[in-house]
Amino acid sequence: MQSRITSLILLPFLLGAAEHGKISGGLERLLYVTNKTGVSVYDINDGHKLLHKFDVPDTADYKGISASPQLGKLYLTSNKKDDLVCIDLVTEKIDWRRHYTEGYVDSQAITPDGKTLYVPLRDSDSWLVIDAATGDVKAKIPVTHGQEYAKDNHPIQGVGPHNTWMSPDGARAYLEVLTDSYAYIADTKTNKVIGKVGPFSKGLRPIAVTDDEKYVYANIDMLLGFEIGAARTGNKWGGKMLYRVEAKTPASRLAQIPNPPAKLPHSTPSHGVNIRPDQKEAWMVDGVYGYVYVYDITSLPPRHIADVPLFQDPAERPHPGWISFSLDGKYAYPDGGAVIDTATKKVTYRIPTSEKLIEIDFRDGKPVKAGHR
Repeated sequence: MQSRITSLILLPFLLGAAEHGKISGGLERLLYVTNKTGVSVYDINDGHKLLHKFDVPDTADYKGISASPQLGKLYLTSNKKDDLVCIDLVTEKIDWRRHYTEGYVDSQAITPDGKTLYVPLRDSDSWLVIDAATGDVKAKIPVTHGQEYAKDNHPIQGVGPHNTWMSPDGARAYLEVLTDSYAYIADTKTNKVIGKVGPFSKGLRPIAVTDDEKYVYANIDMLLGFEIGAARTGNKWGGKMLYRVEAKTPASRLAQIPNPPAKLPHSTPSHGVNIRPDQKEAWMVDGVYGYVYVYDITSLPPRHIADVPLFQDPAERPHPGWISFSLDGKYAYPDGGAVIDTATKKVTYRIPTSEKLIEIDFRDGKPVKAGHR
């Protein structure tokens, strides 16, 4: 009887321990991936093994993800009720949730000190500056709402503030508005727009900014590829579009899919561009044919160096719409079910990735570092 009681007492602890990841270099490295109604947690140190899942009640259709290791919180923007949701990383329970009167909170970014969120309001013309501890609004940054248009008789769906990028020092936020051809730069001390990059050739989609804040890489409506603009001109913020990179789907893949979908994923061929943490490569997705293309950016214009198919079988048709990296840059995470080794440019693991995922590292059970989309 005593043995049975002891087992029952130990069981919760044993189950809890099983949910923790392997320790490497003193760190537990976890990948948080949104699913249909919550988050799946994978162990990066253990071959991206699924550790567990947790539901986030009354949420779905996630638009953004970020984390504050300093506060021990995870943040999701959920389109189900247009909420910003704050989740405790230890208990995995909702700490608070806020609905803002302007509605439709989109893809946010957080300052490196973990204190302030910059949240685009898709139905308005502005970003909210939000206290990450409480959800209270600290400021509002008006930019523009954009305007609907069509390209080659193909309608571009959606307008409004959409994606956000934060500088490594947290001094500037880069703001992208659907259908607008500029990327806007806001000073996080004054919460005022201090410059803009462009015009690019059409409306912007996802953007990525180099760590030295010299260049903005941007997906563009109806372009399989990306364009590069100057984030700085002399001592001023902002600048012109400098380079246009047009990618080419491999001929073998075009033959495999002679009839691509009439409705493009995200209404554009390429919705996902990012810069590897070592700043040597730009990676972008082909959302129609299921590829990732890699470019050497150690000198400009960029030089194409690799094509990475996301499918295992040619009959598969993944439609990636984003790409992120592990904190150490060893892995690339396009949505579409693949984890790519950035050194070999090969798919090394297959897990059900999504567009909203980030790495969070723990030391002694406490979050100490987080990535970004």
